Amino acid sequence: MNEILLAAGIPAAGWAVHASLLLRKLRAERRDPVSGLWTRRPFVRRAERLIHQGCITHVILLDLDGFKPVNDDFGHPAGDAVLKATGARLHDFVAQHGGLHSVCARLGGDEFVAAISVENLPRFIDGLARDLAQPVPWPGGPLKVTASIGAVHIADVREPSASTVLKAADDEMYAIKEARGHSGRRAHRRATAPTTRVEAVAQPAQEARASA
Repeated sequence: MNEILLAAGIPAAGWAVHASLLLRKLRAERRDPVSGLWTRRPFVRRAERLIHQGCITHVILLDLDGFKPVNDDFGHPAGDAVLKATGARLHDFVAQHGGLHSVCARLGGDEFVAAISVENLPRFIDGLARDLAQPVPWPGGPLKVTASIGAVHIADVREPSASTVLKAADDEMYAIKEARGHSGRRAHRRATAPTTRVEAVAQPAQEARASA
């Protein structure tokens, strides 16, 4: 009898191990291995819920300026160091100043996003720009990048959803990049909605555009 129970338990144990490994894999896929932040898919799912629950006020989307020269001059490990530092700085700043339900992610490449709840958007963006502009230590010299930051007020987006708000923030960010003369992958595009420029005081190169 014991032998029968033991034999029956072997497949069950195997499935338990398989399920555990699968769960770990799924969790790993939700996290970007370089920055440690959420990836796009889990961010979009959570942002969708937060938008419909009215828990966040703005979405910001940022793109690093000067990232390509870092990769070209110092190599991809240096680029990864910048992405890791950017992810850590964004996470810490958003956790401290972005509200109780804030969440941030790396969308891919050198693009990052955050869903936040703030009353003073210019102050938030200025502080974030200061943090992101800090040099990243690296052999051969510190690595320096700045950020083009686009922001959108969710209340100003018609039929707000994760996709429509991300699209509006993306347009804002590339309008900022275009105004600064940076050749982003879509720098020729212009924002379609009226905007108000928000500039980071510490670094004139760091600017952000916000919808109202």
